[in-house]
Amino acid sequence: KSMGSNFQTPPKGLICPLVTPFKKGSGLDISALETLIRHVGPHVSGVLLGDLMYGEGEVLTKKTRLALFSGAFEMIPGDLPVFIAVTSQSREETTEILEQTEALLRRTAYPGPVFWLDDPIYYHSNRGLPQWYQSILPKTGFPIVLANRPELVHERKHFVKHKNIRTHVLKRLADSDQIVGLAFRGSLKRSINYRKAVAGRRDFRFYDADERAFIRQPSAHGVLAGGANLFTQAWRSVTDACLNIYDVELQYRDYRHQMVETAGMLETCHALYVHNPPAVLKQMLHIAGILPDGEVAPGTPALTTKQHRRIEDFCRKYDLA
Repeated sequence: KSMGSNFQTPPKGLICPLVTPFKKGSGLDISALETLIRHVGPHVSGVLLGDLMYGEGEVLTKKTRLALFSGAFEMIPGDLPVFIAVTSQSREETTEILEQTEALLRRTAYPGPVFWLDDPIYYHSNRGLPQWYQSILPKTGFPIVLANRPELVHERKHFVKHKNIRTHVLKRLADSDQIVGLAFRGSLKRSINYRKAVAGRRDFRFYDADERAFIRQPSAHGVLAGGANLFTQAWRSVTDACLNIYDVELQYRDYRHQMVETAGMLETCHALYVHNPPAVLKQMLHIAGILPDGEVAPGTPALTTKQHRRIEDFCRKYDLA
């Protein structure tokens, strides 16, 4: 917990939005989830479950999401910070997921820090958003990290004028010390305005929700990196290098050269998965022998032949197979 707040401060560093493993034709693959958590867990500052963008949260049924959360909490090492994506199609569904997951957490008594992650503009306009949060915050004992990802909103509501959280709305939301951070995609200008809006909150965390932006110009306390499902250690070393800009090691030319090479590989990988993260990452995890197959949820687009070819070329080049 931070000074002056009753709520835990989210961790700095690498947050991995886990993909959601499926069995062919029969729902969640819990044993594959365990393998993935063992692969990722030791190298990250936190994991994110059921994310809309990487974890297929948009197309998972409520029952599947709750089964995913429940299974994951039995396997995640005790003190690892966990972010849970609660955003759903409507206010009612979002509240329902939040309340049912909260009940589940009380039953499992997970000992590590837990945070909700919510993309509010996905199901609610800017108008009335602070009031809506005032109504749901008392229903939960956990802190919330907001997410601002205009692409998700655009796919869902083409007609909406504002696809971002408005700066003055963020300022109002941040009046509550239960809102502890923001995962952000967007322009540098917007990022600066958002920072000004929460300037009074020294413990407020900013995460880059755009891996490529983070590699090129780290501006935050950490990164949500889907590529960390696969290249966990590489992402860890690049994140540490980006966040400790003045680290002694960075002064050594060999180390700098190695970081530039690693970052280049991660950017190339990102270019492969950016348009369909779950399907591409799962196929790569399958080729690398971490997942038994690349099965996606019903509703997630399948890979094209061209994507398959590019993935195979990449995996050959970097000895993943």
